[in-house]
Amino acid sequence: MYRKNLKLSFVIFLIILLALFTTTVFASTETEKLLQEIIEGKTMKPDIFAFINMGNFYCSLDLYEPAEKEYQKALDLDEMNILARINQSYALYKMGEKESALTNLSQIIIEDSNNAFAYFVKGLIYKDTLEYDLAIIEYEKVAELIPQNDKLTSELAQLYQDNDQFIKATETYIKLGKLKASPYILDNFLAYQESAACCLNLGDYYSSVGNIDQAVSAYNKATQFTEDKKSVAIAHYRLGLINLKGKEYEQAIMEKVLSQKFYPLYIKDFTFDNFAQAFIEIGNMHYDAGELKKAHQNYELALQLADSNYILSEAHYKLGLSYYRSQDYENAVREGEIALSLNPEFLSDQQRLIDLLIANAWSNFTKKE
Repeated sequence: MYRKNLKLSFVIFLIILLALFTTTVFASTETEKLLQEIIEGKTMKPDIFAFINMGNFYCSLDLYEPAEKEYQKALDLDEMNILARINQSYALYKMGEKESALTNLSQIIIEDSNNAFAYFVKGLIYKDTLEYDLAIIEYEKVAELIPQNDKLTSELAQLYQDNDQFIKATETYIKLGKLKASPYILDNFLAYQESAACCLNLGDYYSSVGNIDQAVSAYNKATQFTEDKKSVAIAHYRLGLINLKGKEYEQAIMEKVLSQKFYPLYIKDFTFDNFAQAFIEIGNMHYDAGELKKAHQNYELALQLADSNYILSEAHYKLGLSYYRSQDYENAVREGEIALSLNPEFLSDQQRLIDLLIANAWSNFTKKE
């Protein structure tokens, strides 16, 4: 009886141990999967303030259309975000949509009568359009909400002077002499932190409007922020694309290597396979025309740019054919074998297999001689 109980206890112990082991392995696998998702950014949610920061960065460069789009991205995530709404209003005004800007700001003030920034931007718009009496109303309200600000007081005094209210201007200037220096409100309102992502987005904007030199400058600047590896990698990729279009192939290949070095996990998002395929097609044209040296050069370029095994396999195979046609049978077989090892299904076509076998036979024949 004792032995039976002992055996039963032992069996139960083994079952518990097995269950614990299985749970641990599963948990470990799930943890690794979760970490991988985090690393690759699959679980990352868009950051509202990253969009606002990007919009402010564009505003600092007087690029108001892309700035407005960034603020809208923030508002798509949180339609009531006050900072994004005010900044977007400012960008809209700079884009020539004054009435929309003023309507938006008035709505914000209705919702929150103590929002100094909304009054300030309204005043700024009126001041910019020389509507001094309206600007003064807004600035006076800001001064009530943010007292003791020397820069604000200075602007208000100047508005009084521009509106021919000289006594008020004098009183305000006297008051200004007693104040301590303080920051300009708009500087805080449009504050931003420059980063790789900012420069990358700026490069994309310039590229989209055809300003390639400025795009290159922005991408190069992005690569200096090495802590943001993903943005740096994409910047190198974008530079590589520009180099390819400019037929600067060596530089393009270098940029490709750098992009993969900085952030290889997202290689599917920045691949040169399309360009590699283009070089294969160009090589095919030269091959069909009997220009084997040019065909060889294009196949080599394709090899250096391709990322996927499928494209690499095709490039090696085509290079092997050019060797074969040049009667370099040993290199032809080598390239064919590499193609086969990279993608076994690629050479399933009978004609391609026959080509490989013929090349192999010729190689053996020449070795015997």
